[in-house]
Amino acid sequence: MSFDVRRIEKAISTVICNTFHYNTIIDLDDNVCVTFTSKEDIKERSFNDFLEIARQMTHPLFRNKLESDLDINNLKQAFADRRTIRVEALIKGPDGDEEYHWNRLRLIPIDDDSGHIVFFFNFLLIDDDVKKFEQNRSEVFSKAVIEQLIYNYILVYVIDLSNGMSRLVYSNEGDDYDVYARQFKSHLEMMNDVCTNYVSEDFQVSFTRFMDYDYIKKQLDEKERLVLIFRDRNGTAFEMTVSKYPEYADDYPIVIFALKELS
Repeated sequence: MSFDVRRIEKAISTVICNTFHYNTIIDLDDNVCVTFTSKEDIKERSFNDFLEIARQMTHPLFRNKLESDLDINNLKQAFADRRTIRVEALIKGPDGDEEYHWNRLRLIPIDDDSGHIVFFFNFLLIDDDVKKFEQNRSEVFSKAVIEQLIYNYILVYVIDLSNGMSRLVYSNEGDDYDVYARQFKSHLEMMNDVCTNYVSEDFQVSFTRFMDYDYIKKQLDEKERLVLIFRDRNGTAFEMTVSKYPEYADDYPIVIFALKELS
């Protein structure tokens, strides 16, 4: 028994389509991208159109990094070096799925004997991998976030004010605050519980303002950082801060929320 070329090509194509989604061949010289999920679903578009689709699918926190990786000059240099570009990012799911999922993106230079600059670009879903390696989450988020953490903060979140998407990026593993925060699916859900069950009545109004993302966004139009000192019902004082992410903009309203116990 032997395999002919067509059988081998079909086997390879099947493996690729079943493993990845949004497999794309990029030819920079011809300014064309061919995306395929199967032999029956093949779409051809210009590189600029492909960039815009990739941008729309990528979460704002990772959008600038993806655009930098897909910059034509960067691609040309990577091709000259025969270097594969790898990046992890939150990407919307296929078939109209609006939820963001962790994906590992790869741009692999290909020599197809045409003399053109050609890449194979694919996404690999890694939601399960990210969950398994949650303890290494500092490696997933940008160094800019981690560098802003202060050693004695007890909880730090990254929040997208435009859609309320949030992620706990720092806590002291295993302590009471860490265990408490991980009960909730989002920063806002955690804040609602704190306000309802723990915040002293004297600080309820000011605390509630820090749960209003529209209010925070308006305040940050004129400020780089917001600070609130409050007490819980046991008299313990806390400092709560909301700081602009380094690349904060109207279309990129990402903030860093941090909580510190004072006494």
